[in-house]
Amino acid sequence: MIVFKLTKPLISLFACSIFCFSSVVFAGNSSDSNASVAQQIFEKAKQNDNWKQAFLTAKDAQVVFMNISPQTNPNNEIGMETHKFDQIIFVVEGNGKAVLNGKETMVKTGDMIFIPQGVAHNVINANATSSLKILSVYTATDIPAGASYQKKSDATND
Repeated sequence: MIVFKLTKPLISLFACSIFCFSSVVFAGNSSDSNASVAQQIFEKAKQNDNWKQAFLTAKDAQVVFMNISPQTNPNNEIGMETHKFDQIIFVVEGNGKAVLNGKETMVKTGDMIFIPQGVAHNVINANATSSLKILSVYTATDIPAGASYQKKSDATND
């Protein structure tokens, strides 16, 4: 299991080196090109009130915002799952617990969870009254492009 704990100066440096920008710009002249620059991505993820929202989707990669809360899932967790692709999760707001192959680690805003394919995992919100907001980067597509599910029960593959 790999969970990175970043200090505030490192969070800013790391986040800005990857995600520090203010709009989404799509490049290319055909409908199959999803090249983009996503600016202020953590702020956009914090604004998501849906269980899952596909932010950007390509053939073999996807960025999904998630809001783990009692309002989006009564269990207040993702639920144990395993993927046939790699996943990187950035905790953009809140506190929780990452469970990777049975090992539990507390996580908070600024942490990153690296999940290689085949690793059983769950992310649990530690707060019963506020949301745990995460940004997931998948090395495949997890939900249909453009999909947005208000609650876990709305999602077809959860």
